[in-house]
Amino acid sequence: MRRLVLAAVASAFLAACQPTTTELADAEREAIRDTITQLADAAFEAFRALDIDRFMAPYGSEFVWAENGALGTNRDSMVTAWGGVFASVREVTSGAWGDAHVNVLGPDAAVFSASFEWAGVDTAGVASALRGVWTTVWERTGDGWKIVQGHESYLPPPESM
Repeated sequence: MRRLVLAAVASAFLAACQPTTTELADAEREAIRDTITQLADAAFEAFRALDIDRFMAPYGSEFVWAENGALGTNRDSMVTAWGGVFASVREVTSGAWGDAHVNVLGPDAAVFSASFEWAGVDTAGVASALRGVWTTVWERTGDGWKIVQGHESYLPPPESM
């Protein structure tokens, strides 16, 4: 009898330890894709508007970022780095996503990757342009979807500039 009880307890324990898989319906995946796309669009719009507070809103406090060889290990380090960029730009003259992709990893995680182009004028009146890629990992939290990992890299400027 003791062996039977132990076997039952062991079976229940092992069953509880098995990883669970959550299959998402196509409609759920599409809803997450739409949400992440809208949030990424809003972040880019905030960048174009030079609104750093709105730009940083989707970034989580436990955020790690990599940008052209630099690594930041929290949100504050990114605010410091990007604060200088926002302060040095007088006007954004254009900005748009190129190819954009959302990979839904599960009900609470997704990856957004996109190419982008941006042009502006700095506070000294010098025009410049950037082309690159932006990849972010989004996690659904109690505060909504937040960026927890990010990577950005830039292409060399076109020869004509």
